[in-house]
Amino acid sequence: MEKLRVKCVVDGIDFAAEIIAKEADIATAAWEEQALTLRDDVVEIVEGDPEEDEVFSHEEDAPVDYDITGAGVAVTGSFIESTLDQLVATIGGVKSGTAFQKSAKKIMVETAIRFRLKNGGHIIIPRARGYVLLNLGVGRSGRAKFPFKFKALAPSGWDCDIIIDMGE
Repeated sequence: MEKLRVKCVVDGIDFAAEIIAKEADIATAAWEEQALTLRDDVVEIVEGDPEEDEVFSHEEDAPVDYDITGAGVAVTGSFIESTLDQLVATIGGVKSGTAFQKSAKKIMVETAIRFRLKNGGHIIIPRARGYVLLNLGVGRSGRAKFPFKFKALAPSGWDCDIIIDMGE
């Protein structure tokens, strides 16, 4: 099976204050800018292979029909240079002055995500659910990296899990 991978240069990532429930809500959505991604890191938006189901008239015969069920879209990447407030909102924990206190507890983030592309286009996931991890690289050029994984979900009443506007 041929695999197609499209790479877009991301100018920024935004989370919406609320899930986008219908197409008309995109124009009025309140977006909050998130931390950047690493320049050499990739934000991947990948659709999983569908589940295949063959229908047999008898278990020893050749299939008489074939059906597939979609596997959904997953988004993976990493944030860098997150503020303390962004850390609390995406991975949990507590802000205490200039310090961040974190327990092992994970939180599930549910939001709409917009990836702003350098060419003026955008990719929107109206309802995304997932998590952000804490990965610290301590050293001379150490940098805090926060890998994320979100699953695109269709909002209630709208059969849409991703919107791609490639711009110019």
